[in-house]
Parts: sequence; C-alpha cells; structure tokens
Amino acid sequence: MPKVYISPSTQEMNRGVSPFGTEEAETNKIADVLIQLLSNDGRFQVKRNSTAMDPYQCAEDSNNFGADIHVAIHSNAGGGEGTEVFAYGAGSNSDRLAKCLYSKVAPLSPGNDRGVKFNPKLIEVGNSVNATSCLIELAFHDEANDARWLVNGRDSIAMALYHGICDYFSYDYMEIKEASEVKKTIAPDDIYISVRAQKHLADQAIKDINKLGFAAKILELA
Repeated sequence: MPKVYISPSTQEMNRGVSPFGTEEAETNKIADVLIQLLSNDGRFQVKRNSTAMDPYQCAEDSNNFGADIHVAIHSNAGGGEGTEVFAYGAGSNSDRLAKCLYSKVAPLSPGNDRGVKFNPKLIEVGNSVNATSCLIELAFHDEANDARWLVNGRDSIAMALYHGICDYFSYDYMEIKEASEVKKTIAPDDIYISVRAQKHLADQAIKDINKLGFAAKILELA
C-alpha cells in the first residue's frame, strides 16, 4: 500500500486577497479534504505535516514515515496567475508526479498556467526528502480571481489532487466519492444556483463553472 505524505504550507504570515486568508490556513483546508478522499479510497496510507513544522521538519517527518510520495501544497504570490508545479529534474519520478498533478489542477485554475518547472534546491523537492516529491503552487493568492478560486474551489482542487495521485500510481478513481462523503466547507453567504443546459454542452459548462471557483454537478431533470 503506497505511503502518501501530504504537506500543506506552514507559512502563516502569507496573506492573500479577500476572501483568501493565509497560505497556511487555506492550503490546510484543501489538505483536509484531500486526506479524507485518500483515506476513503482505502488504497493509501496517509500522513500529513503539522502547522508547527518548518520545511526541514516536514521533510524529516516524511522520511520517518517512509513515504513513497511527498506532495507539498502551496499558494503563490508575486503578481502572476495560474498553477505551476516544481519537480526535482526532467525525466525523474518527481517530474512524472508533478505532471500528474498539474494535468488535473491546471485546467481548473482561472489564470494562465505556468507549467512544470525544476528546482531541486527547494527543501521539500530536493535531497532532504527521500520520497518522490513535488511542490504544487496551486494559484496566486495575491491575484483576485486566483484567490477567490482557491477558497471557493477547495473541494474541486482536492479532488483534482486526488485524481493526480491516482494517476501517478496508475489507479482508477474510486467512484464512492460522492459530494456527501467529502467534508464540505460552507460559507454563511453560500447559495445554490440551478442552471438548465443542453446535455451536449453540460461537460463544458461544468468546467467553466469550476474555473470560476465554484463546485458544480449534473443532475437529471425530474
């Protein structure tokens, strides 16, 4: 059974544009949902870091766990937009893991995505971590559309990460993951909006709604 170490950011001082809080708080909320998905799947042993850890301690904890893969989850800043993933080097297992995650998350993020990049100097990507590892920068928390998506799209982001991890291990996706089985975060001002569309346009409509940072699903007409 593969051991998966999930390492959301511990950068509690990195604040984003409203409604985004801090990088630590928001990435940990995404990790909460992802870990529940992985646990419900039943094919993974899962461990996460602690918000009290620094990156070196996260790496040590991952190594002590004997992780097969190590996924660091961060949000970005600096005036850009979109998703990027950092891997150890081209052609490595880290590169393959990064591409699996990027291929699932990037189509959902609202900005222009930035691809897979290589930086073995990053603590949770380089030689400090024994496992195959990568660090995903989900989107920019200082860009308004990205920040809104990071908060409102929490469940879809977690599902995309789960699918990327399954892809890395060549696993199918467990179809037991109904919305009711995943811990939802509901804001006080959340509402439901019903949209009627022609069946052949439904898949694209779902993707467009997800890119705005909202969850959506298809229901049969009564």
